[in-house]
Amino acid sequence: MAKIELFKEIMQMIAPGTELRNGIDNILSAKSGALIVLMSEEDIKRWQTLVQPGFYVNCEFSAQRLFELSKMDGAVIITEDAKRILYANVQLAPNSDIPTFETGMRHRNAERFAKQTGRPAVAISRRRSIISVYWGGFHYVLNDYNLLFTKLNQGLKALEKYSDSFTKALDALEVLEVEGLVTLFDICKTIEKAVRAQMVANEIEPYILETGVDGRLIQMQKDEMLREIIETIELLVLDYYNTETALEGSKLKEVFSRFFQMTEKELGDYNRLASVLGYKPDTTVTEYTVFPKGFRLLRKIPKIPMSVIYNLVRRFSNLPGIESATLEDLKKVDGIGEARARAIILGFANLRKKINLSER
Repeated sequence: MAKIELFKEIMQMIAPGTELRNGIDNILSAKSGALIVLMSEEDIKRWQTLVQPGFYVNCEFSAQRLFELSKMDGAVIITEDAKRILYANVQLAPNSDIPTFETGMRHRNAERFAKQTGRPAVAISRRRSIISVYWGGFHYVLNDYNLLFTKLNQGLKALEKYSDSFTKALDALEVLEVEGLVTLFDICKTIEKAVRAQMVANEIEPYILETGVDGRLIQMQKDEMLREIIETIELLVLDYYNTETALEGSKLKEVFSRFFQMTEKELGDYNRLASVLGYKPDTTVTEYTVFPKGFRLLRKIPKIPMSVIYNLVRRFSNLPGIESATLEDLKKVDGIGEARARAIILGFANLRKKINLSER
């Protein structure tokens, strides 16, 4: 399971507003500690050498019951869906050879048990008042609520900055594309802004998930700022990757993913960005003129599916070729009839009109 998907699953169980989180917060408020393990009765039987059950409770889960049972020594075992409490006063005996950097006995046990069994464990520190989540090799410490929203506000400001920069770069690129004046520098600049915006969004995603139901408005705000950004990056790669034929399938995903594997410093190196797009690393990006294949601008025309756009690119090679095609030329392309051919011609005409108006 991917790390972010695993994190989402964990947060769904312990995010603010859930019954489990209410119980955890009650324990913290009482300045107490606890160790909570989520596993089924089948898991308990499977790992019986590691689990020494105390009291068999087998009752419906509630925040108050969890709070009261956590007052006893040992762990509390609840079902994976957090619907029932199975055992209390449970002694865990994971392999002591499993490495851990934790210092407290409760947290050491929780981490080792999670690593050995692959089951989630939540350790609540009485002394430090923190909540640590372990699941396999995954470890996450929940943020203080006030600190969490401070981080989110800072992240949203950074996201807004990069999102605005990306929008401006994209608008400028559109003008250059229609006029045939795009350089490799313009492409790299636009992609850089887009990737940075998405990276910031990825960085604050765990914080949003951690807020639970309280983070819905923040999620909506983030989504609004990132409208279609992933698709735009993919279309830019399709338009400007240095190959005569359009990228498809795994090759497109490979090129796309390489941008998000780059460091902050590498993103600012446009020669490195250009090399990801298939150009020589020593290319003078400010002087190298490039022509789009037409994917991104054609995608703006209603009712023109990607399969038809691929057919257009195969037939006319690039945007200038597509734009200069006549109605009859367009109708010869697979998937294009009279209506679509007229829509394409009208779409380019409207785009030029829009650009001319914006330049006044």
